[in-house]
Amino acid sequence: MNSAIRVFLSVDIDTPPLISRISEIQRKLNKEAAKMKLVEADNIHFTLRFFGDTPVTKVQEIKECLSGISIRPFDIKISGVGAFPNKRRPRVIWIGVTENSQIMTDLKLKVDELLRKIGYQPEKTKFTPHATIARIRNIKDSQLMSSNLDDLIDEPVGNMKVSKVNMKKSTLTPSGPIYETLWYIE
Repeated sequence: MNSAIRVFLSVDIDTPPLISRISEIQRKLNKEAAKMKLVEADNIHFTLRFFGDTPVTKVQEIKECLSGISIRPFDIKISGVGAFPNKRRPRVIWIGVTENSQIMTDLKLKVDELLRKIGYQPEKTKFTPHATIARIRNIKDSQLMSSNLDDLIDEPVGNMKVSKVNMKKSTLTPSGPIYETLWYIE
């Protein structure tokens, strides 16, 4: 039997100063405005491609498919807090990339182009480089939530160098997901 694992490709935010800064921003989110679940600071990342439950053999095929990519290191500036689908009724609160987001988008397009060769179609939604910092369970006060997000719209986070893409395994638990890096490409 071919077992499946839940996997995704990511660019991890793993430098202590950035993780600390993101935790500060999470503390600024108004918990009176909405019931929310903060993403563990050590788990925050930019998702390039979510695969979901995938046979282990397919994960290996993805690795072989992407082995030809070489990532030229580039710097990004992370700043600003936003929300999907919008700030009055958010489901996801995120931090964004304000410098060199096109380079990250190009990396995503290159990954999608290679994955097409092994049967993965590009995702239909437009890629917006972002890292989820909170998930909203329910809105208590949409006006307060919108105002809180307006206050954080230009919030600086910091800079980081992108030099690798990780294939992560995600194990869902009642207390939140546990991520494990299976392999990476540089």
